[in-house]
Amino acid sequence: MKGSIVALSAVMLCIVGLFSFFLRQPADSLAQSNNPTTSEVVLDDVKYLTPTHTVHDSSNLKSPSDCEKALLPLDNRQHIKSCIDLLSAEQPPSIEHLMNLYKAWGAVDLNNALAHLVAQPAEISSYLIYDVISAASSDNLNSVLAWLESQTLEENLKSDLIVSAYVGASENNQASILALAENLTNPQLKTQIIDSILVNWAKVEYAAVLAWIEGRERPYMYHTVINKLVLNMLEQQPAEALYYLELMPENPQKTKLISRYAHVTAKQDLSSALTWAITLDEPAERAAALTSILDLAVAEPQNQQFAWQLALNETEASVQQQLLTSVAQNIANQDVLWLVDKFAGVPESSKAEVAQIIVQKWREIDEEAANNWANSL
Repeated sequence: MKGSIVALSAVMLCIVGLFSFFLRQPADSLAQSNNPTTSEVVLDDVKYLTPTHTVHDSSNLKSPSDCEKALLPLDNRQHIKSCIDLLSAEQPPSIEHLMNLYKAWGAVDLNNALAHLVAQPAEISSYLIYDVISAASSDNLNSVLAWLESQTLEENLKSDLIVSAYVGASENNQASILALAENLTNPQLKTQIIDSILVNWAKVEYAAVLAWIEGRERPYMYHTVINKLVLNMLEQQPAEALYYLELMPENPQKTKLISRYAHVTAKQDLSSALTWAITLDEPAERAAALTSILDLAVAEPQNQQFAWQLALNETEASVQQQLLTSVAQNIANQDVLWLVDKFAGVPESSKAEVAQIIVQKWREIDEEAANNWANSL
C-alpha cells in the first residue's frame, strides 16, 4: 500500500512539473518581446541606444527634448530628419547635437543629408558643413567629391570644402591621400590641399611630416608649410625644430624663425642661447638672434652692462649698429641716465641713433636737461 502511494505521488509531481513548464513558456516569450536587445552607437563621444526590434514613430517626437531622451535609431533617416528639424528651430540651435545627427545621416544617406544641410539658414549650415564634409570623407571621399562637383556653389566655397574633404579623408591615412592630392591638375587647389593635410598631420607627428617633405623631389616647394610647422615646433620641441631650421635656405622667413627660436631658448637658458647665437655665420641671422636674446637679458638691470658690452664687441658693423640701437632703447626705458654715462663709448656709426634714443626718453623726465645735453654734442 505504501509503495502504491509513493508511486502515485511521484507521478503527480511529474505532471505538476510539466504543467508549470508549459505555463511558463508564453510568459517568458512575452517578456523577451517586451525587452528587445539594444546595441550602442558611439558618435563623437555621444552614445545613442539603437533598439534592434522596436520601431519608433517619428510622430512621437514633439520637442528637442524628445530627441535627446528618445532611443533614436541613427540608421533611421526619418527619425534623424525629424530631430534635425526640431533642433534647428531652437534659439539658439544646438549646433553640437545637429552636428552629430548630420554626421549620422551622412553615413547612411550622404546626398540627402548634405542637400538638407546646405538648405539650412547660414548660421547653421556655415558652422556645420565643413565638419560634416570632413567626417563623411573619412570613409567616402569619392562620393563627397562627386557631390561637391554636382553643386553650383560659389567657387571659393567649393574649393574650401574640397580641402576639408581631403583633410578628413587623410585623418588616418595621410600618405595615401597626399599621393592622391599630388595628382590634382589645379595647382592652387593642389597646394592648398597638401599644405592643409600636412599642417593637420603635424599636430600629431611633426617628424613624419618633415620626413615626408624631405622625401619629395622638390622639397623647396613646401617652404610655406615648413615655416608653419617649424614655428609651431619651436614652442614645443625647440631642439628638434633647430635641426629643420638649419636645413632651410637663407631667407627673411628663416631669419624671423631664428629670432623666435632665440627668444624661446633664452627664456630657458640665457647662457646657452648666447653661445649658440654668437656662432651664427650669416650676419642678418646673428643680429636677429642676439637682438632677441638681449631684449630678454636687459629686462634685468644687472644684465645691462653685460648686454651693452656684448653689443660693442660685435665685429660686423651692421650687426653692431642693430644691437646697440636695440639695447640702448631697452636700457633707456629703464635708466636713461645710465645710458648717458655710456654714450662716450658709442662708435661714431651709431652715435646719432643712440643720441636720438637718449634725448627722446630724457625729455619725458627732464626736458631742459635733455636739450642742454643734446646741444652739447
